[in-house]
Amino acid sequence: MKCKICETESFSVLYHGRIRTGGFGNLSDEKQTVFCCESCGAGFLPDAGFDYEDREYREAVDGAADVRLFQGLYDGEQVEKLTVTGSEGYRNAIIADIGCGGGSFLDFVSGVAGETIAVEPCESFQIKLAEKHNVYSYVREALVLWAGKVDLAVSFAVMEHVDDPLLFLQEIRQLIKPGGKVLISTPNYDDWLLKFLPDIYESFFYRQAHQWYFNGRSIQKLANYAGFKSVELVYKNRFDLSNTLHWLRDHRPTGIGKTETFTEMDCSYKSLLERSGKADFIYAWLTV
Repeated sequence: MKCKICETESFSVLYHGRIRTGGFGNLSDEKQTVFCCESCGAGFLPDAGFDYEDREYREAVDGAADVRLFQGLYDGEQVEKLTVTGSEGYRNAIIADIGCGGGSFLDFVSGVAGETIAVEPCESFQIKLAEKHNVYSYVREALVLWAGKVDLAVSFAVMEHVDDPLLFLQEIRQLIKPGGKVLISTPNYDDWLLKFLPDIYESFFYRQAHQWYFNGRSIQKLANYAGFKSVELVYKNRFDLSNTLHWLRDHRPTGIGKTETFTEMDCSYKSLLERSGKADFIYAWLTV
């Protein structure tokens, strides 16, 4: 076995056990091994069973491959993304969203952007996307018209699904104009809950739908291999202290805001995890 990012043949075991195959409580029958490349630090699941491009993936993760359902599930998450990106730089710009799903992010910025490019392989989404955006199944198709022209490309929680993350970023980089930027995001395997509650949280975190697992160091390595000049990491903890306490008590996810007693502590809790790189999610700004 050879790492697709750095071609190293030396691996350690990041996790061995049953993994999530859908929603909470759905676990694989057999134990699976997530390996960690000893050179670049990326985690890899060799036996990933889902095809991110297939309708089956959306049905397993979201319940159906339906644009309106997607928007209902994910429109609320765009606030955090816009907080990370800020509001500048969109007006009259060419914006691409790679693996855009039902297009929630592009819908929010399309009012000021000059052009919006939706890259999404799930065919059941493409008809609705084409009503507002330039639609392609793959980045390589978009390169024919948009190579070197895009001001900002985003790709939220997609990199962990693809077969070859190095090629994925290399193709995105070809879209970007000189001085343009890329913003990617992915779950963080340095998430402190993995160390604090390994017996109950690991089988939830590691999942069949994710072939790859990253932390800050491995994202930096990957971006450097892909030819980006600089990498700026932004850690975000999406879940509050209440969620952690309920994991301790109930051994299951319960959402946020379930225990109002600790609401005033949430800012300090999240800030500590984000400063230390132990938050559950990572955004990375990549500069061409």
